Amino acid sequence: MAFSGLRKDRRELSAFTDALEYWWRQPLGRELLDAESVQLEPFLAKTFGYHFLNLGVSPHVSLEHLSPIKHSMVWSPALVTDAGSSVLVSQADALPLPDDSIDVVVLHHLLDFVENPHMVLREAARVTQHKGHLIIVGFNPVSTWGACRAVHSRYSVPWGGRFIGLSRLNDWLTLLDYRIEDVQTVMRRPAINNSQWLEKTRWLDSIGWLNSFGAAYIVWAKKEVGCSTPIRQPWQQRPFISGVVSPASKGVASRSGTNTHAAISKNADNQEPASINSSKL
Repeated sequence: MAFSGLRKDRRELSAFTDALEYWWRQPLGRELLDAESVQLEPFLAKTFGYHFLNLGVSPHVSLEHLSPIKHSMVWSPALVTDAGSSVLVSQADALPLPDDSIDVVVLHHLLDFVENPHMVLREAARVTQHKGHLIIVGFNPVSTWGACRAVHSRYSVPWGGRFIGLSRLNDWLTLLDYRIEDVQTVMRRPAINNSQWLEKTRWLDSIGWLNSFGAAYIVWAKKEVGCSTPIRQPWQQRPFISGVVSPASKGVASRSGTNTHAAISKNADNQEPASINSSKL
């Protein structure tokens, strides 16, 4: 299969679609998907809201069944009729959804196989509503799977993915005003596409010190509500320019502005005009 979408650091999802569809049906892909589902299910079962959106590499590999939210949508770059859910057809970085409209958004390995992962992440962050959850699942470069990229072809799946590091992802989320609540990894077993070997090495998943070296990470992020007001020291709360209202008292001043203006006007009507001192002219 020719992967025409991979040039230097450029990746197009259409170049990997068929290979990814096949890989998720293989023993290694199934084991990874099962491990991710087991880790995500307890959290998604506690989420609530009206709308759920799954942004993944394939509409046939989705996690919307893990959420109790009734209205779930599956994103697809092309129209499909056998996805079994409401299908949202669009470009990944131009979703036809209003701002703050989705309660839970899951990015399932999509950032690893798109041309502009930061743009896709920003679009997913845009449609997630305040106090909503943004869940990112991606391949972990700090793992045995990440090391396997050195011996596999750049044009193979999943080794041709970006394997975006957690530190880089944290920087992107911080710029988008998101707070990371939790990070976990899954699948500590080596990348052996054989059911018997995967079963024999299952014990590796129970080793505690390998928790940071799983094949895939799951990041739970939450959108910050509004802009935070920094805590100031007493000397910082005094205005530097006379007559300038401090930020903390702006709301009080604006609420009492009408009454103050009325009182001044009333006092001005009851006072006599001031006399002019001719000696100072």
